[in-house]
Amino acid sequence: MSDSAAISQSLDRTALSRDESAVKLGIDYAVTDVWKVGGNAIFVSSQYLVGDESNQYAKLPSYTVFNLHTSYQVTKNVQLYGRVDNIFDRRYATYGQFFDKGALPNFVNGGADFSDPRSLSPARPRAFYAGMRVTF
Repeated sequence: MSDSAAISQSLDRTALSRDESAVKLGIDYAVTDVWKVGGNAIFVSSQYLVGDESNQYAKLPSYTVFNLHTSYQVTKNVQLYGRVDNIFDRRYATYGQFFDKGALPNFVNGGADFSDPRSLSPARPRAFYAGMRVTF
């Protein structure tokens, strides 16, 4: 295989694993001069699994996730912040691909072959973050 063919094939596979389309909307509001709140919503449309180049199998479903954030400016150099990602604790997959069912042992099922050749990457569940930012 020539270098240009290998690069082309690599680019095609990368393009197939990307989201069909994604939209992110956000808003920030200054409650006071030192306290800000905001949030965003991210929509990702359905997408085919990597390895399904002929698009014969069901797509990963689309999903929408909502996040919130806040910050409080304690002093000019100190800020407290907090964030909640996936506030409704939605369960969805962000990526999927096919794999060779016989290439991996199935330790969960007594070594029997896997029945489903799809491998999905679940999104992280609701997550809370808090911290302090100090600048000099």
